[in-house]
Amino acid sequence: MNDLLLYLKIGKILYTALNLERRAYIILTWVTAGQAFGFSRAFLLLVNKERGTLEGTMGIGPTSQENASQLWSQMSLENKTLEELLADYDKIGSKESMPLYPLVRQLNFPLTRKGEAIIQCLEKKEPLKITNAYEDPRVSKEFVNLLRVNEFVCLPLVGQDKPIGVLLADNLYTSRAISEEDFKALTVVDDVLGAAIEGARVHQELLENQKKLRKMEEEHRRCYILASVGEMAGYLSHEIRNPLVAVGGLARSIYEDIDKPEVREKTKKRLQTIVKETERLEKLLQETLDFVRQDKLTLQPENINKVTEEICNLMEKEFEERGIRLTRYLSCDSYLWIDRDRIKQVISNLMHNAAEAMPQGGEIAIRTQTERDFVKVEIIDSGGGIPPSIKEKIFGAFFTTKSQGSGLGLSVVKYIVEQHGGYVEVESEENKGTSVSVCLPLRHSDSTQGGASPYEQK
Repeated sequence: MNDLLLYLKIGKILYTALNLERRAYIILTWVTAGQAFGFSRAFLLLVNKERGTLEGTMGIGPTSQENASQLWSQMSLENKTLEELLADYDKIGSKESMPLYPLVRQLNFPLTRKGEAIIQCLEKKEPLKITNAYEDPRVSKEFVNLLRVNEFVCLPLVGQDKPIGVLLADNLYTSRAISEEDFKALTVVDDVLGAAIEGARVHQELLENQKKLRKMEEEHRRCYILASVGEMAGYLSHEIRNPLVAVGGLARSIYEDIDKPEVREKTKKRLQTIVKETERLEKLLQETLDFVRQDKLTLQPENINKVTEEICNLMEKEFEERGIRLTRYLSCDSYLWIDRDRIKQVISNLMHNAAEAMPQGGEIAIRTQTERDFVKVEIIDSGGGIPPSIKEKIFGAFFTTKSQGSGLGLSVVKYIVEQHGGYVEVESEENKGTSVSVCLPLRHSDSTQGGASPYEQK
């Protein structure tokens, strides 16, 4: 009954530990602890498919007879429970700092060495007990010289019906014979140990694949930016040439007519055109810079309603002059970790877009609300809507339906929001208006205005 409770306890601990090294430490401590199997030493060797080898990963136990005496004396005084022994893992910097690691790293055997006992144990997936290693033809001199042991057990570790490694255990420093009872007790948990190690390896591979995926996404984004820069060069040369030619021509004509009083009104119109074209060029260059720059966000806890209200106050008079009524429904009072200036840029861009969709006037509503794990800032206009044929293209770089637009505004919006870990949603129906929602993650928020940033910037 006690053994069953111990197995259940270890199984629960293994289940909560996903890290491969931690699981290896738990298993080897279980094999060597006096409260459990009580072997003198235990080693974990895992298959390296790329190298075609069986390699030492971790070992637990004394390094010498003197070290064994000191260790057991200390353990006797401390009288630690199995849980306390397992908790000692957190005091270890890494497996490389463990006493047996210099020996562990030498345990490296090619899988092609079919005559070696531990390779046979692995391939046949059968537990093995060696009682006279010095004379046994299945045990190489290399193995004996490394471990200096005449009797040991070898357990195959199997995951998804494939051999993934072996567990070695011996009683080198106690000289206690390994009984059949000890051997059978160890083989009972063989499948559990194999499944535990395989689960940890799968978890580790998933984490590594996630890192690779993030790296690939970042590389893809960089390639996209570089490709866009090439496209942008041609685009800018075309867009800048026409207004520059116009500005140059107008400036020359003004210079030629500067002393003629009869052309004063004409000169005034020319100057107005120069100012208008210059402003357009400035806007084009600013949007281009916003698109290509990759500044890190400067995050601070900000009240999303206050940020939205500031933008509304700035734009309300302009909207009135254009026959546009602005209504607010600001129900979310959350503090979000955001870059204030960049989010203001996002909301401002979307409100300008909404206004441009209503040249004859209309209504813009701006709403803030919480939905699940996100705060949503929604801008709704009563304009002509977006045709279904172009809805999927509107966030693409250089796509625009305006005669003088850069096509970069919505690309910048999407990029800034995604930098914050959020996303943009668009709902539109022709002749009925458009709704654009900026969704920012609430998990990066704080209910107060203090505190450190809860996530690190890329």
